[in-house]
Amino acid sequence: MEPKRFDIDEEELGCKIRNVKLSEKCRLKDEEKPVKDDESRAAQAKLDFEVEREWKQLQDAGVGKIEISNSSWAKKVCKGLTINHMNMRCADTGRLMWQSDEWGQDIFRVEQKARLPVEILKCPAVSREINFSSAEEITKFRLEQRVFLAEAALKVRLCSRLRMNGLH
Repeated sequence: MEPKRFDIDEEELGCKIRNVKLSEKCRLKDEEKPVKDDESRAAQAKLDFEVEREWKQLQDAGVGKIEISNSSWAKKVCKGLTINHMNMRCADTGRLMWQSDEWGQDIFRVEQKARLPVEILKCPAVSREINFSSAEEITKFRLEQRVFLAEAALKVRLCSRLRMNGLH
């Protein structure tokens, strides 16, 4: 199975984004977090397009890359960041499908691969939990994860509910 290929230039993408009709189904109550406006959704769609284009370039070149910002602060955060463990569960039943606590200090230098049980493919939805600790305070944390199945990128919805307790 090949990764999705996009042959769309940025002007055409901007036109397509502006013409998208957005659903009102996911509107929350006034006291809850408001739904992103059209401009925010357009920005997210453009970011998604950039990620897909970057993936296409990496696939075409046959290489991947792991990078850390050149800023001294980013390097300091990476040096003090430890993944304690990660697991995946069936989101419907909560059944543990996979877990690993074998995360070394090379997470920012070497691609990490996981061998998942084939039974996980039968789950209608899968939840992921990443337990980590940091020596540095992390603000405005954003997790971006790309998941591949048979070398094809899967669309992943990211949950921004993160517990930052214990970070100092």
